[in-house]
Amino acid sequence: MQTTTKIIFGHLIRWLLILLACSIIYSALFAQSSIRVEKVAQHALDMMESPYAPISLKSKTGQGYELLLIVDHKHELQHQLFVKRSLGFFWSSRGGGFGMKLDPQILLSFRTGMSTFGKYRHYYAVGQLNDPNISRVQIAWWDGYEQDALMKDGGYLAGRSIRSSTKEQSASRTNKVYAYDANGQLLYELNDEQREIKADAKSETEMKEAI
Repeated sequence: MQTTTKIIFGHLIRWLLILLACSIIYSALFAQSSIRVEKVAQHALDMMESPYAPISLKSKTGQGYELLLIVDHKHELQHQLFVKRSLGFFWSSRGGGFGMKLDPQILLSFRTGMSTFGKYRHYYAVGQLNDPNISRVQIAWWDGYEQDALMKDGGYLAGRSIRSSTKEQSASRTNKVYAYDANGQLLYELNDEQREIKADAKSETEMKEAI
């Protein structure tokens, strides 16, 4: 009887130690994680002392990563954030850009960037669009790859990943964005050097062309 009790007690201690080890591992790896991507985005905004705003757009970039666009019209801010899903359901933040000011005078803006996660480089293109005539936004990446951006809430978003061992971005080639109307007519073109066009600038250009 005593031997059986000792065996049961030993098994109990062993399982308690396993549960303790699992708790420690979970706290170390997933303390800032959540099964809800919205909660992860909110925590990232809190860390940057930015007010909460809902997610406007999501774009998968590969290897379990997604790119989020948050458009906060109330506080006139725009943010983009990389998140990753681990073990199938745990979301965690992987950094991003916060606090870009919204300007209703900007008809179209263009901002690109890149983050390296493991063996892959994850690229993004984001911006504002305030011309109601814009119905399609296309990104022409530096390597010739073309991608339609997602559009919502006066913003757009595109993301992709490339294995780090492949070709690097050439300094002589730039990223571009094209904005089209519903008939496929090109309205605007921006690049890494010319990153925005405002309503007053468009008016001045149209006046010069009329003259």
